[in-house]
Amino acid sequence: MISQMTNWILRMSLKWKLLVPFLILSFIGTTVLVYIGLRSQEKLIKNEELKELGRVYQIFLTVIEHREAQALSLATMVAVNPIAEAALALRDQEGLYRSFLPLYEELRKNFGIGQFHFHIPPAKSFLRLHMREESGEMISYRREVIEAMKTGKALSGLEWGLTGLGIRGVAPVYYAGVLAGTVEIGFPFDAPFLERLKGQWQTDLTVYEKRGEDNYILLATTVKGHGFYDPFPLNGDSREGWPRMLISPVGAPDKSVLLGSVRDYYGETVALVQIEVDRSAIMRRLEKTRNLMFLVGGVGIILSFALTWLVAHLFVRPIIEIVHDAEEIARGRREKRLKIRPVDEMGMLTISLNTMLDSLQARRREIANYARTLERKVEERTADLVSSEEKYRTLVENIPLIVYRLLDDGTTEFLNPYFTEKLGYTIEEAVGDKQFWWEKICGYTGESEDDTVRRCWKDGKELQVERVVKSRKGEDLIFIDHATPAKDEHGRVKWVDGTMVDITELKHLQERTLQTEEIRVLGEISARFAHEIRNPLAIAGGFARRLCNAMSPDDPHLKFAQIIVEEVARLEDILQIILSSIEPFTLTITRVDLNRILQTCLEEVDESIQLRQLHVEATFDPALDPIEGDSDLLRRAFECLVKHAIVSSPRSESLVVTTERRNGTCLVKISHRAEGLGDEDLEQFFFPRITGKTGSDIKDLPLAKIIIHRHGGKVTVQREIEGRILLRIELPVVLPKPRGGTGRRVGPAA
Repeated sequence: MISQMTNWILRMSLKWKLLVPFLILSFIGTTVLVYIGLRSQEKLIKNEELKELGRVYQIFLTVIEHREAQALSLATMVAVNPIAEAALALRDQEGLYRSFLPLYEELRKNFGIGQFHFHIPPAKSFLRLHMREESGEMISYRREVIEAMKTGKALSGLEWGLTGLGIRGVAPVYYAGVLAGTVEIGFPFDAPFLERLKGQWQTDLTVYEKRGEDNYILLATTVKGHGFYDPFPLNGDSREGWPRMLISPVGAPDKSVLLGSVRDYYGETVALVQIEVDRSAIMRRLEKTRNLMFLVGGVGIILSFALTWLVAHLFVRPIIEIVHDAEEIARGRREKRLKIRPVDEMGMLTISLNTMLDSLQARRREIANYARTLERKVEERTADLVSSEEKYRTLVENIPLIVYRLLDDGTTEFLNPYFTEKLGYTIEEAVGDKQFWWEKICGYTGESEDDTVRRCWKDGKELQVERVVKSRKGEDLIFIDHATPAKDEHGRVKWVDGTMVDITELKHLQERTLQTEEIRVLGEISARFAHEIRNPLAIAGGFARRLCNAMSPDDPHLKFAQIIVEEVARLEDILQIILSSIEPFTLTITRVDLNRILQTCLEEVDESIQLRQLHVEATFDPALDPIEGDSDLLRRAFECLVKHAIVSSPRSESLVVTTERRNGTCLVKISHRAEGLGDEDLEQFFFPRITGKTGSDIKDLPLAKIIIHRHGGKVTVQREIEGRILLRIELPVVLPKPRGGTGRRVGPAA
């Protein structure tokens, strides 16, 4: 059955093959267009209804804003009234009442205001002209009043008060430049207000007052038997995206409803407004349009049947002519273009055949032209290759690597200029001597283990080796040599291309890293030994002191016991200095004021300064920038340096402490007289020493230098005239970031 149907279709003439599908498609298309037209019109009408609802909603909000502006203007006019200023400042309630009651009556009668209210700090009701008996209570729930008193600015908006929700404007009242209170003018937000809007817009309005989270109660409405069309179920529990609009909601198919929020001065929702528009006329117009579309659709289907028959008849006739012309083009017997037809499908097919004919003729001309210009194109390609080679050579000559090419007999065929720049040998020396590369670069001595590069030739594999090369100046430079053999079509090595990267500086950095690690390990070992020595030393000192206390003053061995006690105490001091010097610590970075730290240090040692009768000259630069550092550690370091300067100075001498800003650093100078210090003592100024003269207060002198160094600074000791010495401490404003370190938190200035 299916095969018979298929054969019948295949035997049909071209006209019917075109006609039947077109007839079916015309019926389907017309039906679909009628349906789409109806749906589109309904959608457009609904969109217009939604726009109209939105426009009414925006006008409603604009009316509220105009009311707010009116209330604010009236409140501002009253606030600048001298009578109101003086009476409110003097708390003259009776005077305010007598002065502004006539104004309130006039505004209520002519403009419909509902509230005329004076307040006094700190948010207390002073006088309600509309409810005089309800005055004197605290109104801390009135956010606009509190905000106006706090900021001194006039503001307006919807707000709930004692008389309910109202459109209020609050303005501050000043007397002699001092806030005396605020005045409030308000319009009622009630049913009469909505009725006036309904009379102007012919639209029903309903307002629901917010009494809690998702709790709304009816405030005022212009309709009876109204319904609350809650759009919340459309989006779950979401309360975002106001306003919400519904066309023909459940229970009111002839209504369009908008539910939008009404916000106060702070942008918070205080009420919902429901706008209802009657859409009965729109529904009647839609029904009339639907009937008309069905009629037009039926007529269109009949006309499409007739037109499809005519088009099929006209379409088949030119196809035969075009097929004949296409056969002539395919056989190459046609040079003349086809006759141009009207711009329809047949016309486009004719244009395509003419384009194909033109393309074939153009290809024939291009082939002939290509044969004539082949030699020129080869020359252009050769020039491009030469240009590419020049660019590559320029890159090789400027790259900071030694690039070379070696032939099998040892000849250096190519070297870039960086070879001469790095090693000092000329390229002519390397190219002219076949043994140069093996002897000077590879250090080849003829032994098998030295023949590393030659094995690259033999095995045909890449080579990467670290080698030490001596430059012309005799410097030992370390390179990574990477050689790559180039092979011919038979797999034999033709030459070796290679690059040499200078890693001398990298090796030096590795050695420094190892030295740093060794110093760290030695520090840990020293700290371990110091802790191990402490216990035996403490035991020996304890027993020596007990032995000394147990001897009588006449005992001849008492002197020797005292010497043991003193030497043990000296060893304990030395051990304490060692521990404080090698004990690791972590910097807690903040902004540090050096002037304040030095001033604090001088105040703490003031008693020692008075005992030694020293004259302190402190000059602190007020423009000194706060630096990044550890406030406690820097205070400890400078306190140690100042104490050392005090105990080292003879009596009745001067101690000079100055600060200044210099070249992006903070410079601290401490100058004092110090007798008996030789050049060797200055060089070993911060070395641990126990002399028995300076006491225990300067045992942290080595630690002070370590703290300054940890802050990226440096300290030097210089000899001045007349036996004085100068300590120069330079500290950077910004602490240097450690290599590979993490970010540092910088707090406020300490």
